[in-house]
Amino acid sequence: MLKMSKDDLWKRGEEQYNRRKFPSARTYFAFLYENYPNDPLGRRSLLRVADTYFAQGDAVNLVEAQYKYRDFINRYPGSENADYAMLQIANVAYKQMARADRDQAKTHEAVDKLNEMIVAYPHSKYRPEAEKHLQEAQDRLAGHELVIAEFYMKRKSYTAAVARLNGIVEHFPNYSQRAATFYDLGTSLEALGRKGEARLYYERVVTEFPASDFANKAKNRLDLPAVKA
Repeated sequence: MLKMSKDDLWKRGEEQYNRRKFPSARTYFAFLYENYPNDPLGRRSLLRVADTYFAQGDAVNLVEAQYKYRDFINRYPGSENADYAMLQIANVAYKQMARADRDQAKTHEAVDKLNEMIVAYPHSKYRPEAEKHLQEAQDRLAGHELVIAEFYMKRKSYTAAVARLNGIVEHFPNYSQRAATFYDLGTSLEALGRKGEARLYYERVVTEFPASDFANKAKNRLDLPAVKA
């Protein structure tokens, strides 16, 4: 390795990376960075070291990846690749998001980091990916709230359910399951005797989500003719 040129080191590292031999690839990239830290290829190698950890994907390696991406930004804040490194810091948390019925600490972290990236680099070519992941993370948080609301509904704690559901409507306007949210709001409000308010949400399901699974259910609540499948 000592006799290899920097271009050969890079080429060998990429070959190993593409063969998914990440520890081997990391050896070449790390050597290249350590010996050429101020060379453009050396700086890119520090990012590739982080990428090898990220690609391995387990919890321990993801921690290492996040550390290396942060190290890159600290060392080269003006780099043309700083936006990518910042996106990857967010993606470490994104990759570890739990299911909607589990703790959402990593999802909150992903939302925070993705927002930071979008604000810091509004014109980045990686912005579409960041926005896509941000929407998915926000959907996960909204889904977590819906799971809790439906837990309350099963126990007839409708006031608590309404509070959670209103929170979804207020804080997650682009939630993919808004039809379910509106229907559950209508059901909970109706159970509380607030039939006028309930009717408004049933009507929203019918008018805003006519093709959803909840449209016919809402029509039944409104005593409207159901649409045949």
